[in-house]
Amino acid sequence: MSQGNGSTEGLLLPGLDGSNPLGFLAAVGLFRLLGDRAQPPPCLRWEASHGTWVPRLQDAVQSESELLDLLETRLHKSINEHPIRMLEWLSDDDAAARSARIRDAVNASIAANRDEADWIAAIASDVIPPAAINQLQTTRRDYHYGNLTSVIARTDRSHLARTLFIPWDYADALDNQSLHLDPSEDRRHAHQWNKPAGDPNRKSAGGMLGANRLAIEAFPVFTSIPYQDALHTLGFTGQRSYNTRWTWPIWTHPITLDQLRSVLAFRELQSDTIDPGLMNKLRARGIVAVFRTRRILVGKTPNFTPPVCIA
Repeated sequence: MSQGNGSTEGLLLPGLDGSNPLGFLAAVGLFRLLGDRAQPPPCLRWEASHGTWVPRLQDAVQSESELLDLLETRLHKSINEHPIRMLEWLSDDDAAARSARIRDAVNASIAANRDEADWIAAIASDVIPPAAINQLQTTRRDYHYGNLTSVIARTDRSHLARTLFIPWDYADALDNQSLHLDPSEDRRHAHQWNKPAGDPNRKSAGGMLGANRLAIEAFPVFTSIPYQDALHTLGFTGQRSYNTRWTWPIWTHPITLDQLRSVLAFRELQSDTIDPGLMNKLRARGIVAVFRTRRILVGKTPNFTPPVCIA
């Protein structure tokens, strides 16, 4: 792969498509890995490329090899080392014990290291049932932890390089190592030759392992708040399969991770329609496009629909 994407303007990541939910989350997850506690903080912006949007990192790294070296040191190789391991005790039906562990984790957090607190704020609450999930979770509950375990353990440098620097080839197996975040994984009976359950193709192709690995790191950016007996996640509206949608922006001015958290929370993004007047207000804030996908249920499995550019 070329080493020519780094410059004083930063590093272009042509493999990440901002119009794809998985591509956007992989970019955010990567940005969070590089941006947390970094000084000076790196910045991220998007550039138009081949009919879509791809991210450019600034003030972070200057070459593809440098970025891959950095990821190899920062990405946990086992779920037992990763904060997401807390999902095991967050599912505890003993409400008092669960609340106590959440309080202990939050109280132990400090400004210089608040990973566990950020994860808890995204994926759990002690005032609603443990079955409530972040709305970005589209893996079936009974598969989710096992898939996380596999994605974290199996991702290597080559998977990350193929994800970040070249158009996606979807050459990785889906079986037991996907978070089901790419709309292409909506594989209903009418959409394919083989029956979805037991489809042999899942064992050889259809996924991007590196993208799934980076997307895991995006979850703490998408804080959830308790709503009735469910979690309501940043960027989402609705709670039912017929009305739940996720909306995300594309921006062309470089912003820091802290600024990104604010951008994702803009209330205007959740408008049913974005008319020219509203879009002018968003452009004044550096936002040049807005994408939206629906979160539907196919049987027991959530899916993201192909996204639509609404502005």
